[in-house]
Amino acid sequence: MTITTRSTKGSALTHAEMDANFTGLQPRNTVGSDVGDADVTLTVGSSAPIQQYATTLTVNRTVTLSTTGAVDGDSFRVVRTGLGAFTLDVGGLKTIASATAAFVDVSYDGSAWVLTGYGAL
Repeated sequence: MTITTRSTKGSALTHAEMDANFTGLQPRNTVGSDVGDADVTLTVGSSAPIQQYATTLTVNRTVTLSTTGAVDGDSFRVVRTGLGAFTLDVGGLKTIASATAAFVDVSYDGSAWVLTGYGAL
């Protein structure tokens, strides 16, 4: 039996193209180290899917969600356990209030990042 993989344009993929696709895939369920007291831009394939804010925030912080390389179904979880009197805005989709331990889940729907979950810890 032979399996031929095809691109979205319908042409068969070469072995090099398939290898490039697999090596560029975002690792699943990888927990990144503490972001610290910083703004961050998350990019599929290079940012860990689970982001931790375990450090106390000293100013309002922003998580920017890049669409570069994102495909339908990609996702990130941002977890805030470091508190402080400042907010954490996740992609303009959900803001974790000051002094609140919580998580925010976002997914890419093929054209934009959407909020898919939120909860207090």
